[in-house]
Amino acid sequence: MDFIRILTEQKEERDSLPLESYCQRSQLKEVDVFSPLAQVVMGMRRSGKTVLCHQALHTAGVNYAFINFDDETLANLDASQLNDVLQAAYVVYGDFNHILLDEIQNVQGWELFVNRLLRQKLHVVLTGSNSNLLSQELGSHLTGRYKEIELLPLSFKEYLAFSNMPQLPATTRGNARRLESYKTYSMHGGLPESYQVGDWRNYIKTLYNAILFKDVCRRYNVRYPKVISQLSSILLDNFCREVNYSDIAKALSVKGVHTLQNYTSYLEKAYLIKLLPKFSFKPLRRNQFEKAYAMDLGILSTFSGIAAEGGNDGWRMENLVYLKLYADHSTKDYELFYWKNGCEVDFVLSRKQRVLKLIQVAYDLSNTKTRQREINSLLQASSRLSCDDLSIVTLTEKTTLQQDGKNITICPITDFLMED
Repeated sequence: MDFIRILTEQKEERDSLPLESYCQRSQLKEVDVFSPLAQVVMGMRRSGKTVLCHQALHTAGVNYAFINFDDETLANLDASQLNDVLQAAYVVYGDFNHILLDEIQNVQGWELFVNRLLRQKLHVVLTGSNSNLLSQELGSHLTGRYKEIELLPLSFKEYLAFSNMPQLPATTRGNARRLESYKTYSMHGGLPESYQVGDWRNYIKTLYNAILFKDVCRRYNVRYPKVISQLSSILLDNFCREVNYSDIAKALSVKGVHTLQNYTSYLEKAYLIKLLPKFSFKPLRRNQFEKAYAMDLGILSTFSGIAAEGGNDGWRMENLVYLKLYADHSTKDYELFYWKNGCEVDFVLSRKQRVLKLIQVAYDLSNTKTRQREINSLLQASSRLSCDDLSIVTLTEKTTLQQDGKNITICPITDFLMED
């Protein structure tokens, strides 16, 4: 295999990237290219991981080698050939101390190679589209020698910057333009390239198939690819709702739920969905009931039958609130749950068994019965979980109300998604 030719072509691709024109992601400052630890950027395919790494290395002004292992010309590469690839990189790039390895998990046994690069004092930046790369390979062979950075699709705030939307004033006109942008974003999602192609639904279908069959079925040697494809469709069709494995097993004629639970974990690790556990003060009971959320609203629009034409606006809003809370949970040091005990609260934020905040999502509170139901759920949860920080996220309403001696903040979804 002509590795020099392959890497030369990849270098030309790297050098032609208009990095200055790409959106600046908040995770850029987290990538420390001078660290002795491997910098591992994880996330869904096409969420912008590679561009983020190029931006970090380019900004640092270092000469770095770039090897893309998601290139079909490097398909079926095995670990014994990685040193030959490295030699070719020195021919193409000259002497370097930094190296970017894109989608390195495609090569079986890659982690020992990376370990050797670190021992040789190279600064290594990795990307991967499967969080299993962190939990197993990195944990086994690079213990303590890596830093993980998770990159999700564009947040609403990043989408506005990506769309060259100026900072709008809090006027009637400004709020209307923000709301219009929100409705586009809630349908289209946050995958940057999907906004740059003509047929964005076809683009997402192709991406979805790559995730499902390359990052899931091939990586985990899935015996029943049709079952996991059907399972993925069911979970997306039932987003924001509890997962009932017994019912799914009956629908798919699967004998036991254990296979479905394993398959769901594969979909999580490939960043197609995330599961939100039910809150309990007893940690062992938290994963008995879980709700499924989509990691990108564009995929939801393309593959969820109930959401494909833009319906279910309330659930879409709830899904976006989840993504915002999930994106913030590690830096703000909280765990994320939902609560259900006679009534339901969409999101519970807790730290060390102490509930910090309760958040309800309601698209429209103009109906008196709906309004009182959502408020009563918050008040019941507030009493049982000893939490007085109560919020409701709506489409447009903004106010603070008092009931039973407690304050409840009602805020528009655009304000909530724009918060730092």
